[in-house]
Amino acid sequence: MEQRKIEELHSVLREYNVIPDHIEPYGKAYRVYHGDKSYALKEMDARNSINFYNTFQILFTKGFQRFVPLYPTKHYQYGVMRQHKLYYLAPWIESNQEEKIENEKKMFRELARLHHMTAQEMKVEKEVIEEHFERTNLQWQKEREVLDLWIEQAEQKWYMSPFEWEFVQYYNEFRKAYEYALRKLEDWKQKMLEEKKMRSVLVHGKLQPDHYIVDHNGYGYFINFENSHIGSSFQDLLPYLSRTLNTYPKQCDECIDWIYTYMRNNPLHETEKLLLKSYLAHPGFIFHLLQKYTTRTAANHELKMTKRIQKSYWRLKNIEYVISRMEQLDQQQKQASEQTQGEH
Repeated sequence: MEQRKIEELHSVLREYNVIPDHIEPYGKAYRVYHGDKSYALKEMDARNSINFYNTFQILFTKGFQRFVPLYPTKHYQYGVMRQHKLYYLAPWIESNQEEKIENEKKMFRELARLHHMTAQEMKVEKEVIEEHFERTNLQWQKEREVLDLWIEQAEQKWYMSPFEWEFVQYYNEFRKAYEYALRKLEDWKQKMLEEKKMRSVLVHGKLQPDHYIVDHNGYGYFINFENSHIGSSFQDLLPYLSRTLNTYPKQCDECIDWIYTYMRNNPLHETEKLLLKSYLAHPGFIFHLLQKYTTRTAANHELKMTKRIQKSYWRLKNIEYVISRMEQLDQQQKQASEQTQGEH
């Protein structure tokens, strides 16, 4: 580390009456050694500080305790300002990485508790529902029209590039994904117009395994609430699932396990499930890839783009598997519920 940075960190730690023996950079944080203790020192953009502190106020108020607490300074403040940055100090907890699969299930279970304990139901005006639907529906239809234009132009060529050839092979399946996403979005609108209400929750904002620490006693704690905000539950679920499915071809049964582990602890309303399915199915990544292909700025552009469209197709099929399993399980639950009602 640069000497200036070291001096800044020391000045921050003095506010906590901590004289470090050693400071070790650890990703975007610092591990601070002080005698037989270790601390986590983290810096963040000071512009997010009000929202950051509001998050902890909500957690305390709602009684949610599965997060790593912050230490107060000697002046009883929970952060130190330096150069437009906010520093905060927390205990260092060694994470048990041996049970990765089980830890992820715990993370989704705890996420469900976080959402459940901070949930608030609110009325939604008809105009707000229709505005969100119209804006999203219009954007997705425009994207689909770009795919249609591409297929028309590609099929008129005597010779297609490798990228265009791959696109032609995958076009129908990408288009079906758009149709499914738009259909679920329409279903969401109709259901919302009937109910005119929604749930807001405290969204973690950056859900990932590194931000959920499981100690050696098996207790899990969330860290890094810097992007936390009030929103919809799918704003935590969707990015995590999308990142997980953006990989080589696989049938992600663990994704199904995560989703239903979550729903056992915080059942999603029908509108929430429809919106999650719609946004998860939306293949906007192929639209953005087509745009990027037309710029032709990178070296070995054709080769790189051809590899990327292959990976986009893998991602599409991975998402398709998860959604199809969700549809199957939801249908089974519906049939079981109808059968139980019929028996009574």
